[in-house]
Amino acid sequence: MKDETAFAAAVFDALERNPDHIWIEDDLAIFGWGVVDKLDLGTGPDRYARARKADEAARSVTFASFTFDIDRPGSVAIVPETVAKADASGLTVLTGALPPPDRAHQAVPGMLAMVEDRSNWDAGFRRAMAALDGGIIEKVVLTREVKARFDGEVRTAGIVRRLTETQPHSYTFSVAGLVGSSPELLAGLEAGKLRSNCLAGTAVRDERANRALAQEKMIREHRFAADSVAEALASHCVSLTRGEMIRADFADIVHLSTPFDGVVHDGTSVLDIVGDLHPTAAVAGVPSKTAVELIRQIESHDRGRYAGPVGWFDSTGNGTFAIALRCGLIHGAEASLYAGAGLVAGSDSDSEYSETEIKLRPMKRALGITPEIG
Repeated sequence: MKDETAFAAAVFDALERNPDHIWIEDDLAIFGWGVVDKLDLGTGPDRYARARKADEAARSVTFASFTFDIDRPGSVAIVPETVAKADASGLTVLTGALPPPDRAHQAVPGMLAMVEDRSNWDAGFRRAMAALDGGIIEKVVLTREVKARFDGEVRTAGIVRRLTETQPHSYTFSVAGLVGSSPELLAGLEAGKLRSNCLAGTAVRDERANRALAQEKMIREHRFAADSVAEALASHCVSLTRGEMIRADFADIVHLSTPFDGVVHDGTSVLDIVGDLHPTAAVAGVPSKTAVELIRQIESHDRGRYAGPVGWFDSTGNGTFAIALRCGLIHGAEASLYAGAGLVAGSDSDSEYSETEIKLRPMKRALGITPEIG
């Protein structure tokens, strides 16, 4: 993103206009300003079908963000008044009119306080390991919430710009206050062609990374996640190819990665696929329903839209959704940041907590809480 390419220039041009809704990936970005319609999607499995109703108001694109827990409120779909697309040809307005540049929103206010409670993690870890050791569950993802307070309003477009500069090859987003840069593609659909990428197993990007990822615990954790994705995708596809497990690098974090490519049945929407994929074993556990119920019991915070699907779709059913990771919820002068780690038999509390620290770095850097890379 640091190269002065037409795409990078178009992205930064749009960000200087302070967009309300943002999606950025390697070769495509979509921006929205204002609101034509905003839908409260409610709870339950029908929330994805309710999101499709936004098509009735959509002139091009709808942004959407879903809660992790299907029974929790807070899922939202937004149809912007103005929509612009950035690609290799530059910035193109799809609907409405671009607002003028406003660079004042780029600065991040100073932090006043940050709250991190290790005791909540330790208590949740003990309960999770008891369930694992008792054979109730094979994997569960435990998460943390870190709260920060600033001396002024935090503007999301400035955070996004810093994330695009420090988190290459990720899916960077801002939807209804949820801002982040996720490495994990849940589902992308265009003209009947499906892509997905499962990530599970995490290490620091250093000379020991390959050895860390080769641990049996890492491979087992990843296999659980990849198998859950393969099972969910199969019913939607005429053909489906599961790639080899490889190492994928993201700034100072590395993961085990398994890509999927397929061709879907006629009439399939990206929301149909997302509804069946979520929650994957990468963000919940195995078995999924048991893991979600355990998470409800042991986590001291509500995940909200963290670890839920976030992305965009259009009236043809095409679109792209990532899992909302490496993210935070911004509300005025406050931010709640989230990170998690997958626990299996043999997991160590300190090691898994350290993994969450690594995963918090992108948002902390973007907010000026920790130094930049290097």
